[in-house]
Amino acid sequence: MHDSFRLSDPDERDLAAGEYVLGTLEAPQRAEFEALLAVSPDLQASVDAWREHLQLLNQQLTPVSPPQRLWPEIAQRLGLRTGLLQRLGFWRTISGVATAAALALAVMALAPREPAMMPGEYVFVINQPNGQPAWILNATLNGKMMVQAVAPGPMPVGKGGELWMMENGTPVSLGMLPTQGQATMQLPAKMLNLMKTADFAVSMEPSAGAPGGKPSGPVIDEGKLVQIRGNTVSL
Repeated sequence: MHDSFRLSDPDERDLAAGEYVLGTLEAPQRAEFEALLAVSPDLQASVDAWREHLQLLNQQLTPVSPPQRLWPEIAQRLGLRTGLLQRLGFWRTISGVATAAALALAVMALAPREPAMMPGEYVFVINQPNGQPAWILNATLNGKMMVQAVAPGPMPVGKGGELWMMENGTPVSLGMLPTQGQATMQLPAKMLNLMKTADFAVSMEPSAGAPGGKPSGPVIDEGKLVQIRGNTVSL
């Protein structure tokens, strides 16, 4: 994927869906994409469309037999034992049925990749009032929070979203959320033991922060951190 990775842009999301299907997203990008994919029907439809499109393309291509010298080179790059592949007849089978597109997909599927893990152990998908994801917040066990703006939506001039965490019934500001791109926050050490069960909320506040350090504007969304289990976001 190119250096720019802005899931807040519809065109970028569609492009990311295609690269997700091909398996070319880097691990952090794939994790961010899958978090949004879990809650976005539109993005799920885009992924399905890309899969169908690539399958149709694959069916239209003329089968070709790759040169024999290619197999040892691929096996070496993938760290596979050539002898084992020959005994299984793996490459012989592939060479008889693979098209150019199918071969590329097979190589990418076998290539060693980092597991599709979120950059943290917990996630909170912050939605707009219409139910569309606005931000994705990932949190680590040591209280580091990484926030990705997806589609915060238009706000009045001079306003933004402020993140709050409840500490024994009192809202504590964790900072303003980014209008685009990413931002990092650190949970105070004294609040780490509350992180897993505390309520979080985002309210619309002045860009400089809520006056007096207390929520003053309408609540955009509220919820709790959800633990990420293996490669799946539990929502």
